[in-house]
Amino acid sequence: MPNEIESTTIAGTRVNSNVQGAQNAFAGFKIDSSDFLDSIEGRTLCDKCHRSRKFFCYKCYLPMPPLEGRIPSVELPIHIDIVKHPQEIDGKSTATHGPILAPNSISMCTYPDLPDSSRSILVFPSDDAEEAEVFMERVKKENSGTFPYDRIIFVDSTWNQTYRIVHDERIADLPKIKLSGIESLFWRYQRGNPTTYLATIEAVYHVCRIYHGVFISEPYRGEYDNLLFFFYYMFHKIRKLYDPKSLRAYATRPHLRE
Repeated sequence: MPNEIESTTIAGTRVNSNVQGAQNAFAGFKIDSSDFLDSIEGRTLCDKCHRSRKFFCYKCYLPMPPLEGRIPSVELPIHIDIVKHPQEIDGKSTATHGPILAPNSISMCTYPDLPDSSRSILVFPSDDAEEAEVFMERVKKENSGTFPYDRIIFVDSTWNQTYRIVHDERIADLPKIKLSGIESLFWRYQRGNPTTYLATIEAVYHVCRIYHGVFISEPYRGEYDNLLFFFYYMFHKIRKLYDPKSLRAYATRPHLRE
């Protein structure tokens, strides 16, 4: 029988529904081939900070010279701001994929810096947060079919670090939305958190999918799938380097241990 996992409907499409093993984890996604990444040997210097990196500089948000012109560029339907906790480890964060793959649509800052929040909403699963799709459908009806905000803010940190940021008086009173019922495909173990706690780049992707389904009349045709380009590559790379059965992150997701 198929492995039953939590799933949700995004603009009429079931997401992460009945995934049967890693081979089907990205079924239906339109993600460019990342095979060429395996042929890149050694590290090169970032043109801006001159630090040694492999694929991209996670400080300057730039691809390394061997990747220039070879990675996808994504245009998102709304501007995304990601606020990084200063203790978050850049090299392990998926948030850095965003400004590299969608440089015109995603900005990052490090707390205590915060983006302009005058016309923004915050993605955070607080008690007063609305489901993302419910919120967007509601504000669409209340605003004659338009979205009355210019930006969506995400926080990139561990859950223990998040409290201080989301309670900062500059953003504490923003409308809040949350994502529920979407199982993460992240390979890194998150102690004490359910499998529906998404990696930052996953959360950005799914919110953009919801926004598209609510506010854009054209059907979704994979326009934002390449936002997961590096995430997709690392998902499969980790499985080649390590026995999936040994990964603690998959202990509660047996369908990904195959």
